[in-house]
Amino acid sequence: MPATFEHFGLHFLYPDNWEAMVDDDDQDEGVTLQLPRGGFCSILKDERPHGDDEIIDKIAAVIRADYGEMESEKLPVEPFFDEGLAVEMRFYYLDLLILARTLVTRLAGERFVIQFQAESRDFDANEQVFAAIVKQLRDGQGSTPPVE
Repeated sequence: MPATFEHFGLHFLYPDNWEAMVDDDDQDEGVTLQLPRGGFCSILKDERPHGDDEIIDKIAAVIRADYGEMESEKLPVEPFFDEGLAVEMRFYYLDLLILARTLVTRLAGERFVIQFQAESRDFDANEQVFAAIVKQLRDGQGSTPPVE
């Protein structure tokens, strides 16, 4: 049975063996879903006044500072969302290739940064789940239904 996330205007299903950690500080609202084998899915509502490219640049700078060399590639955003920015980053941690796919888009008029990150084999094994979460968010199922 899948688990349900309902918080800060989003509603989506995710695997019940993933652990959800909600962040509700003064700056941002977000959730990080920890995968059982170490990867994660992070969905962050970002209200800061900087551009989408700047967000990606900051994430890339953090990865480079922590892990050294990193490759990145812009992806077409259309398979994920109608508008925004999509980037895939690849770097090594120990002897493991790590994939980080980052999407910056608007949901219900708010900017969100969505990141999926895992060791390459775990990323591949969970890619359909990542796609299902994106589909729920994209198709409007990601918005909390109105209370009647």
